[in-house]
Amino acid sequence: MRSRTHDDAPGAPVGPTDGAAAPSRSLTLVVNPTAGGGRAARTAVAAASRLRHRGATVRTVSTRDADHAAQEAREAFDRGDVAVAVGGDGMLRILAGEAVRRDHAVVGLVPAGRGNDFARFLGLPTTVDDAVDALLDGIEVLVDTGLVRDAGGHERTFLSMVSVGFDAEANRIANEAPSALGGLVYVWGVLGALAGLRPVPLRLRTAAGTREVPALLLAVANAGAYGGGMHMAPHASVGDGELDVVVVPHPGRDRRPDRCDARDRLLLLRVLPRVFRGTHVRTRHVDVTRAASVEVSAGGPLVAYADGDPVGVLPLTIEARPASLRLLVPAVDGLRPGVLRRAGEVAA
Repeated sequence: MRSRTHDDAPGAPVGPTDGAAAPSRSLTLVVNPTAGGGRAARTAVAAASRLRHRGATVRTVSTRDADHAAQEAREAFDRGDVAVAVGGDGMLRILAGEAVRRDHAVVGLVPAGRGNDFARFLGLPTTVDDAVDALLDGIEVLVDTGLVRDAGGHERTFLSMVSVGFDAEANRIANEAPSALGGLVYVWGVLGALAGLRPVPLRLRTAAGTREVPALLLAVANAGAYGGGMHMAPHASVGDGELDVVVVPHPGRDRRPDRCDARDRLLLLRVLPRVFRGTHVRTRHVDVTRAASVEVSAGGPLVAYADGDPVGVLPLTIEARPASLRLLVPAVDGLRPGVLRRAGEVAA
């Protein structure tokens, strides 16, 4: 099956509302047509139309799968284009994985997935018009990404967080849920994972030492949100070169070290609503530490998830890659120190 693409010749230059010159960026929209229940395909049409109206050169690619999306991103960078993810966090992760391997590759985003957590965490525009304007009028900033390396040396990029245990299982169930559920797929996933809740015997190794803990969940965060607005690591930053390591230890480990009972489920049910506000980290049931790198292993080959997709099987090494991705964001007066840095402020 061949990809469906079209190249749009620039129309009459229509500059920004402030009268500045027409944009000179050339862009490739890399679209996941199934993201958001088909929303991404519709969003791509609207985005391309606004880009043409603004005088930009735009090419749209509807992708078949992750490998195809990665290939199209590479070809876009070879042409000198900005590769724009039109879809959810998974599509953005794929493009970022290709961009971090190149010195001057630039990635943009038009959010059109079910969660769009990375965009919301950074405060990026989520409407089509505002996202397109950021592509043309915005600035390049450098943000941290994360790296997952498995025992065989295979590496994958992530943007938000890697999860193991309860939240990874919820992610798996949500991915298999009917698309008609829309944003409720995350609730569906949580309920399913809660029903099958069990502790995971984890071994965590950082520069500070090694820790063994039976846990209900582990989240290793570059950015702090996932699951459609759950702020698992509310103090995480994509500009500090470190990861937030969030652990919920098994509260019933003294009663039943290898299984969970009703009391454990009730405790998790009390904590979960606080995750949407990020206040769960203030409770005694949640441990948060910081590290540039963490090695994670368990008693068996558990699957870890990141940005909505499976990224590897334990044991895994998870690392922060400081200032590794060039991302287009809206031009604003002043960027948050330690969170976003203009590309020119850090040597390429």
